[in-house]
Amino acid sequence: MIYLVPFGGFYDQQFGVITTPGHKGIPSGIIQGMSWAADNQAFTKGFDPDIFFPWLDKMQVYKLSCLFVTCPDEMGDARATLKLFDRWAPKLTGWKLAFVAQDGQEDLDYPAADLWSALFIGGSTEWKMSNKATDCILRGQALGKHIHIGRVNYMRRYTHFASLIGSERFTCDGTRNRFEGTEIAIREWRKCMDSPKQYGLALPAGDCTG
Repeated sequence: MIYLVPFGGFYDQQFGVITTPGHKGIPSGIIQGMSWAADNQAFTKGFDPDIFFPWLDKMQVYKLSCLFVTCPDEMGDARATLKLFDRWAPKLTGWKLAFVAQDGQEDLDYPAADLWSALFIGGSTEWKMSNKATDCILRGQALGKHIHIGRVNYMRRYTHFASLIGSERFTCDGTRNRFEGTEIAIREWRKCMDSPKQYGLALPAGDCTG
């Protein structure tokens, strides 16, 4: 499972980058060719289309290395997130979109499969770590979607998702560097990504290049 760093001034092809309109400038890793994803800031600051879309226009030059753009979502509310997807996905045509799975998505249909490329596992901590979220991952894998796990900061959560067969193609993000500093966080993430994997749940292989 590949970690997407949430900061600039760093280049290493073992990692990727996750960025938002809140970053000052374009992270140097993206400029140098690292794979990247765009988050919508709904969880941290609230989605602001007047900021997000002009920023995304500036990122067009790096579009080929973009893993996904996260469609606006509502924390912990799957039904509200589905409505937001219907509203905003048409305005993001041409980008690889991530649909965010929130609490309750296990009982609901996904949007039409041709509209999105990645499944972003969001939701409350309790839901994210439950079999309900795993069921959503299974469904995403069966559709051939790239899988991304949000809010992964420490080894326990990383190991939980990395135990899924197919997880070597997953990505994840977290804000560990805010608590420990960038150098320590990067060192710990290397250990996570290099650690032996013990797969405990078979997922369909799929085409997870997303």
